[in-house]
Amino acid sequence: MRPGPYSQGMILVTAATGNVGRELVPQLLNAGQQVRAGTRHPQEASFPPGAHATHFDFGDEASIRAAATGVQGVYLIVPETVDTQTLKRTLNVMKQAGVERVVLQSGFGAGQGDNPLGEAEDAVRASGLNWTVLRPNWFMQNYNQMFRRGIRDRHEFAEPAGEQRTSFIDTRDVAAAAVVVLTQPGHNSREYDLTGPHSTDRHAVAAALSSALGHPITYRPVDDDGFVDFLISTGESDEEEARAIASIYPPIRAGDTAPTTPDLHALTGSAGHTIEAFAQHYRQDWLE
Repeated sequence: MRPGPYSQGMILVTAATGNVGRELVPQLLNAGQQVRAGTRHPQEASFPPGAHATHFDFGDEASIRAAATGVQGVYLIVPETVDTQTLKRTLNVMKQAGVERVVLQSGFGAGQGDNPLGEAEDAVRASGLNWTVLRPNWFMQNYNQMFRRGIRDRHEFAEPAGEQRTSFIDTRDVAAAAVVVLTQPGHNSREYDLTGPHSTDRHAVAAALSSALGHPITYRPVDDDGFVDFLISTGESDEEEARAIASIYPPIRAGDTAPTTPDLHALTGSAGHTIEAFAQHYRQDWLE
């Protein structure tokens, strides 16, 4: 049996409409927590009953203070456009507003080399707040979002990943880990590297999608230019965004995203969703 939860204080989820946020909000509510869902456009967002939508913008200090007031814990997702100084100011405002602890969503391998997420981790550690860092690997949900149209319309996806493997994780499992560290004691000053249960190459991803959809899906290895062309031609992004995404593939090609870790199972008691289970669950997304 797990230890009892913290007191039923309010938890603020930033980027609450994002990949992990949209899964975390309902999971926290199901765990009996009070949830404040932070987003830049709360009037346009839709959350489950019980969640309190609130304006949260890293560029608007007043919105940060208002969102953080009365909050005990924060699940913090930092956009790539937010620099370290802005993050430090945000953390200071949260501390002044009475926040006690923050859980930072970083990224797999962020503690190694020159990685902007490493700077975010350093800022959180130095904030004076109780902190925990989660480092999830690449999301399975990239395939029903960033590559959805290519898979739906062309029955293929293209990536500059070569033949390397990645221990993909389902965002539902990231959210489950976040619920534990936000609501259970014993996770202060801890870092967790989160992966799925298996390390697979992209051909195995294509095989899982093929099985779920009932027709062949192909993975096409490309260089950065081919990747940019693919995302633009399928209408998933413009060139600037596609170039930015291509720039974060070198760790994959170096094999750095291949290892699996026991951290998800240690936190949640589950090994996590397989890529096959993911493909079956989101099957309809590639048919619409």
